[in-house]
Amino acid sequence: MAARIDLGEHLPTEPASRRITGDTQFMFQFYKPCFQFYAPHALTSQRMGASSLRASLVAALRSCPLLLGRFVVHDDQSISLDYNPERPNAPTLEFHDAALSFAELRQRGFAYSLASEHQMDLAIPDGSISRGFDLPLLLVKVSYLRGGGVAVFSMSNHVAFDGNAVFSFLAHWAACNRALAEPQASVALPDALQTYATSLVRHTGNEPAAGPVEISVDATRTPDEIATAITRVVARSSMRACVFSITTASLARLKQQVSDSGVLAAGEWVSTNNVLAAFIAQHVARANMDAQTYDAGAWTVFQSLDMRRPLGLAPRGLGSPIMLAECQASYAEITDTAGLPALARRVRGSVDKYDAAYLQDAVDWMHAAYRRLAQSDVAEPWRHFWFTALNTNRRCVGVSCMNRIPIYDADFGAGRPQMARSFNPRPNYVIVFPGPPAATASAEYDTLHLYVTLEQPAMDALRADPGWSELCTLVSEF
Repeated sequence: MAARIDLGEHLPTEPASRRITGDTQFMFQFYKPCFQFYAPHALTSQRMGASSLRASLVAALRSCPLLLGRFVVHDDQSISLDYNPERPNAPTLEFHDAALSFAELRQRGFAYSLASEHQMDLAIPDGSISRGFDLPLLLVKVSYLRGGGVAVFSMSNHVAFDGNAVFSFLAHWAACNRALAEPQASVALPDALQTYATSLVRHTGNEPAAGPVEISVDATRTPDEIATAITRVVARSSMRACVFSITTASLARLKQQVSDSGVLAAGEWVSTNNVLAAFIAQHVARANMDAQTYDAGAWTVFQSLDMRRPLGLAPRGLGSPIMLAECQASYAEITDTAGLPALARRVRGSVDKYDAAYLQDAVDWMHAAYRRLAQSDVAEPWRHFWFTALNTNRRCVGVSCMNRIPIYDADFGAGRPQMARSFNPRPNYVIVFPGPPAATASAEYDTLHLYVTLEQPAMDALRADPGWSELCTLVSEF
């Protein structure tokens, strides 16, 4: 493993702690990788040199001590993320000279696999929490490209830092780096990194008899047995991952199509994300059935839902309690292209189910169920819960719209990243990231990037689907 960052006298002196098992965030036990690619720039060597990046990372970590923390399993089996100044768990930072040029990366659509072939990434570790867990919560590798340009590879443990938090931290690091050239500049910590604003879900003391259909728990099997039971058996070589782009203008036309269809009753509305989820669900589910990777039938459609706002919590701070909001789409709604407005309405209407009362019952049940497991002989109770929709044996298609995360905000002083790439290993669960900054100043971005992973026959069917290819352009293959 690369050397840990040495903060020396800059090590934060005050301890910090955040509870992990109070909400659903503990179920996301994995490391999420990402590349940010920077074009050649006259100031690259000055602003993005190793000494500058190392010094500014130290400055950024001073104000975000939980990135120096560890998972702590307490006597009652609850878990917290704790920073102890006597025993810091510092991130790693390494530097690399790559034989690949920025132009060659761009020619291949900034393919993640191409960068990986040139040793610009790091091995993705197992993010499962354990008593002996001692991996860094953040790992970074900076590659200097042949002929100029930089690739910054980073990954964080999703339990501790979700996508919004980690990209907010990278933007904060970049701001600290720019401030090195302006000694009088002050850098404010983003809301997403404020530890005082962490979303601690309150529990009422109620113990609902049954849990929500969206979450499952099993104390009779080991975590490995559970993982096997909910994972469809597919040869790894038969999986295909692609990145597609869709313009915001195309989405606006789809939304207008829904509005003009007459499906919506007076006062009803759908969001752009609802329409996008319905569009993706139709085409991905249909591709799976056309390819016969899944039998024909109804599908569960799910979206990731941040529970903070319905629960009356501040929508900022580290971590976010997530619910996978489900609805059922009939075979006809999936297969009939003209049924998009009705499916978008159903997707939007399903969100209404997840009000404060429903979500409070869900987290109260989880709290009680976790406590019962912790008091029993079950080892590692935090590995016995999962979202039901993520059982890949079922006909489920999901969308996580992350189009507001600050993935392109990390300007170290030599320009913003020209492109970003991540890796989505989970089939039928489409991750939506913002595309690169728009060419005009009128919008933050004018495209969205859809990260799609499917079995090879289904991916072939999706790419051959004229309704999909009319709006979605292949940007890169993994």
